[in-house]
Amino acid sequence: MNRKGNTIKLATIAIALGLMAGCAHNKAPEGVSPDDVAKAQAAAEAAMAAARKAQNSAAAAERTANAAMNAAQDAKRAADACSERCGRMTEKVMAK
Repeated sequence: MNRKGNTIKLATIAIALGLMAGCAHNKAPEGVSPDDVAKAQAAAEAAMAAARKAQNSAAAAERTANAAMNAAQDAKRAADACSERCGRMTEKVMAK
C-alpha cells in the first residue's frame, strides 16, 4: 500500500473513533445555559455600543481640538504681524 492510502485509512479510523467517543457533539459545555449565552451576547452588544459612543466622542473631541489649534495658529499669526508693526513703528520713532 502506498503512503497516501495509509494516511486516508488512518484518518478515517481516527474520525470514527472520535465520533464513537462522543467528541463530536453539538451540546453546550456543562454549566452553560442558553440564558448564559444570551446574557453574554447582550453584554457584548452593550460593550460594542459603548465603544462606538466612545469613538464618536473621541472624534468630536478631535474636531474641537483641531478647531482650537487653528484658532491658536491664527492668533499667533496676528500677534506676529502686530509685533512686526510695533517694531517698525518703534524704529521710526527712534530714527527721529
